[in-house]
This record gives sequence, structure tokens and C-alpha cells, in this order.
Amino acid sequence: MRILRILVLTALFWESGILPVSADSAPDMAGWKKYTDDKFGFSVEYPHEWRLGEPLSDGLGVTLYPPWPKSQFSLSGFLNTPGTGRDGGQSLSEFAAARRQIIQDQYASKNISLQWEREHIITLAGRPAIQLTFAYRDDTQTAMLEFHIFSIGRTEGRDVRIKMPAADRVAMMPTISRVLQSYDAGRDPDTGRP
Repeated sequence: MRILRILVLTALFWESGILPVSADSAPDMAGWKKYTDDKFGFSVEYPHEWRLGEPLSDGLGVTLYPPWPKSQFSLSGFLNTPGTGRDGGQSLSEFAAARRQIIQDQYASKNISLQWEREHIITLAGRPAIQLTFAYRDDTQTAMLEFHIFSIGRTEGRDVRIKMPAADRVAMMPTISRVLQSYDAGRDPDTGRP
């Protein structure tokens, strides 16, 4: 019965992307910490039991570590590159296509096969965003899920990457949804100014 419930919830989740958490299942945010990025100014509130990691190697963000094994919540900012979007920068769909290819190549180099779900158009800090979702088995054969959510402006973009064991999805999602609701993009991605 538990397996059937997980399969039904998984199917509903795949079809709808990351959903806002209902008031009934919302975790209490008392005692949560706040991370603010020095370079891009984005911020997020996160549970006190999550561990703040070192800045990402490129200095453009950070990874948070929830208390679930093999789980990560990474936040980053980036500069927009030339493309066919407004003012000569990449459009959201161009960035999504490029990101999907980079992810595919990265995992293929490790001989890991990805199972892609359809893209979801959502919002991130009130801006149009795309969510890429895929599943795979890691090197220990653990079923994993990843969600890559990004928005892009004329000059800058924002990226949130969530990785978790598929078995922990139901337990983690209320907290993940609440953390995403607290996300603030910081300065204006269209102008690069506060």
C-alpha cells in the first residue's frame, strides 16, 4: 500500500512540478537562518538543521545540505551570454536548451542514463522560470531526482538546483517548497542593479 501511495504521489508531482506548500503542511520557519549572496544579492531562508557549505568553486553561489543523506540545495547567479533574446542576451528557452545539453553531457561522461520529465514553466522570485526535472541512479544505484530551476534577465540569471534521493521526495517537498517561497532574487536581473 505504501508503494502504491508513493507511486501515485510521484506521478502527481512529475506532472505538476514543484508545488507551493499548503498551510496545513508548511514547516514552521521559527529559527530559520538566512543566506545572502555577496556577489548577486539573492537570498533564501533555510531550516537551522541544514548545513551551509562553502561557496561554489566559481564563487557565484553556495550549496546548502539538508539533513537527508545525498541531498543538496544549490543557489547561484550568472551573467547572461549573447543570444537571440531581448537586448542580445540568451532567452529563457535558449538557456534551458543549453543547460539541458550540459547536464546530459555531464552525466553521459559518467555513464549515467537520465530520464527527463517535461519542462515546467514556473516562477522564481516572481520572475518567469523553467524547471528541468530528471531521474537517474547514482553510483550506488540509489534512485535520485534533480530539479534545476532558473530565470534569466537581460544581464543576469538565477539558478536553483535541488538533488535528493527519490525515496525522500515526499518527506522533503514541504520544506523545499517553503525554502523556495522565501527566495529573493536580490538585484534586478534585467539591469544588474539593486
